[in-house]
Amino acid sequence: RNVSSVVTTLKRELQKSLQEDSEKSMAVRHMLVDAIHDCAKKFPEVAESVVGLLMELLSSSERTSLQVAMFVRAIIQEHPPLRATLLPKLLDSLGDITSPPVMCVALWILGEYTNPEDAQETFDDIVKEVGSTPFVVAEEKKEEGAEADAAPKIVTKNVVLADGTYATQTSYTQAKPTEASDKTPKLRKMIVTHGDIFVAETLAASLTKLVLQFPSPDKARTAKAVLILCAICKLAESSSTAGMAQRSSASDCQDRCTLCCRILLDPKTRDLLKPILLEDGKKQLANYLKKVAEEQPQKKKKEETSLVSQADDLIHFRQLKTMAVNAGDVDLDDGADLARATGFDKGSSLAEELSHCYPLSGFADPVYAEALVTVHEYDIVLEILLINRTPNTLADLSVELSTMGDMKIV
Repeated sequence: RNVSSVVTTLKRELQKSLQEDSEKSMAVRHMLVDAIHDCAKKFPEVAESVVGLLMELLSSSERTSLQVAMFVRAIIQEHPPLRATLLPKLLDSLGDITSPPVMCVALWILGEYTNPEDAQETFDDIVKEVGSTPFVVAEEKKEEGAEADAAPKIVTKNVVLADGTYATQTSYTQAKPTEASDKTPKLRKMIVTHGDIFVAETLAASLTKLVLQFPSPDKARTAKAVLILCAICKLAESSSTAGMAQRSSASDCQDRCTLCCRILLDPKTRDLLKPILLEDGKKQLANYLKKVAEEQPQKKKKEETSLVSQADDLIHFRQLKTMAVNAGDVDLDDGADLARATGFDKGSSLAEELSHCYPLSGFADPVYAEALVTVHEYDIVLEILLINRTPNTLADLSVELSTMGDMKIV
């Protein structure tokens, strides 16, 4: 009955926290967004009133923006009547997003949930943010004339002092620097300037889904989508891109763009894969959200009922042990020390271990590598898995690791 007043209070506190940029305010925003998300899940009637305010956080570069993007994705999936209101707002805020993960989520939402009637308009707006093709990284070249103008000028002149004597006065003058106004769209800057492969792959999949949802075949927009896919492939393969990130994912990007081109140009492939592209994504997200909703009460119940130790457990005081220890004596605390050192003092499930598993190479690379990261106080243990995807046996295969800062490889 009082959910509206609670949400109003949370919105007021969120607006106050937006005026501050300290670390505490960021943590407060994170907790407020979590609380608003829980209220919107339990009471869908207040979801529409809070999403408009949360959309303003998508343009920030902190972790709250990704949290808001996940919240919007869940609301759009679980409450279809709100899609007509939320999708136009998300499309309008696409030009203000600065975080690549948030951009990936926004492009996925637009490609997955846009109605066939609005697919062409959404396609045109996204292409406008992408810009012209091909994607060429322009090198910044300063002209000599501009450098000469920017350099300080020395002016020397003779002046008459108050006592009637002459003196030489030297002054330096420098032109006021003009502020460069970068009008490049955020999406194009992520792909071309920063070379983000993941954003480019998400863009390729989103444009392909939008073309498949057109009410009637549109050759002009299909050709534009194919040109963008080819430009993404060319940019990923180019080794001259200075800001290229995720270089190992270039082959993955090429495979994804090749598949999207076949879907757009081959009618048989389109008929075969169209249901998969347009329906399976929603089903997987629904299963994921259902699984998360089921795990939350179980996790809370497990935390409440977990026992740290039994009441009749023995207490070992190592400090009271005699100094004359024989070689055959066994320290009862050695097992606990070894468990803490290896990270097995707490029971971990397979899902928890997989959450700390990170790929080191692309899925389409000849040799796939992934690392399981375990942190023990001041030590970081890496368990690296190598998979040979080639038909040949590889000999003398090694993994080179480089450290940054004060870290050392042992």
